[in-house]
Amino acid sequence: MSQIEYVDVLIVGSGPSGTSTALHLVKNHPSWAERIVVVDKAIHPREKLCGGGITHLGQNILVRLGLPLEVPNFEVKEARLIYKDRSYSFFADPVFRVTRREEFDHWLVKTAEKLGVRVRQGEAVINVTPHVDFVEVQTEKGLFRAKVLVAADGSRSFIRRKLKWPGESHVARLMEVLTPEDAAVRSEFRDNVAIFDFTPMTEGLQGYYWDFPSFIDGKPVMNRGLFDSRARTERPKADLKKILRQSMSDRDRDLDDFTLKGHPIRWWSRDNQFSMPRILLVGDAAGADPLVGEGISFALGYGEVAAETINEAFLSRDFSFENYRPHLLDHSLFQQLDLRTRLARIAYKFQNPWLTRSLWFVMGQGLNRTSWGDPSFDPVERPQFRLVDAAQST
Repeated sequence: MSQIEYVDVLIVGSGPSGTSTALHLVKNHPSWAERIVVVDKAIHPREKLCGGGITHLGQNILVRLGLPLEVPNFEVKEARLIYKDRSYSFFADPVFRVTRREEFDHWLVKTAEKLGVRVRQGEAVINVTPHVDFVEVQTEKGLFRAKVLVAADGSRSFIRRKLKWPGESHVARLMEVLTPEDAAVRSEFRDNVAIFDFTPMTEGLQGYYWDFPSFIDGKPVMNRGLFDSRARTERPKADLKKILRQSMSDRDRDLDDFTLKGHPIRWWSRDNQFSMPRILLVGDAAGADPLVGEGISFALGYGEVAAETINEAFLSRDFSFENYRPHLLDHSLFQQLDLRTRLARIAYKFQNPWLTRSLWFVMGQGLNRTSWGDPSFDPVERPQFRLVDAAQST
């Protein structure tokens, strides 16, 4: 029988949503660091399939946490959206930044550890049992009794499956390849441009093909892939591999020359169940963006709301978490996520190319009337303070 470890908050998963939850609790009060344990089956830095884009939404959460982005990143100053022969662009300084997830997630984990949070890596959860006064969590290396359990274990969440979580949710699909490039001859690198090509919608894709410039160990690499929202589930599934092969061929790249990877993305829905007594879902375990598949920013945002909800629970001694969903729906970030969910159902509804081109023209005209038509627009907030690690605060 494993020795029982009692903890106030056990976070399963050390990606952006789980680590953000811990960081926001510590921001509320440094003493929280001693009351949190984070467990993860992976060991950082670990490979993570993701486009790696962090928009101003995520950057602003980091700013409010007092964390300057301290990992290598590529500044995208133009996001070019294409449909057949028509395109329009978002401009900003930057529109978003492209990171490598293994580096970004590892940085967040190291930041949490510096603040005193215990992170146990290489420790998978094998059982979860809710009780009235605690949640019992069995890992490969120990047994926890937690007053609060935060499920931050991704789209394929073990905790969701183990607890037979109520409700159904849509799942989007994503495929990705990395191709070494010569930055000197690629306009994406020279001009800081990211491509979102929606032309494959004519082939049944409910999403887009992307080209994101980035660097791995200082070497230029194009992150290429497909996002298929599956917003209209009644339609046949698009042949992602065939579409990706053609999209890469149009750019003089052969899919067979590179390693192909894929994974699902669970949709956000305001009708989802996000909590049970003493248990919260965050990040992809709860639901991400079905319009363009943006994950990192919303993952960080879940941590902000979850930390607020947890703090309230310990103050009131009410661990029903009935207030978690209202907190999410009241938060401006998740109001935007809710809007994106509705837009996904509209944007990917139409199959008529003429109608799609007309809508594309209207969107382009509307963009010119916003700040995103200005290359000097800076959407990122200015830092107000900086988190201080445990060693500096003593």
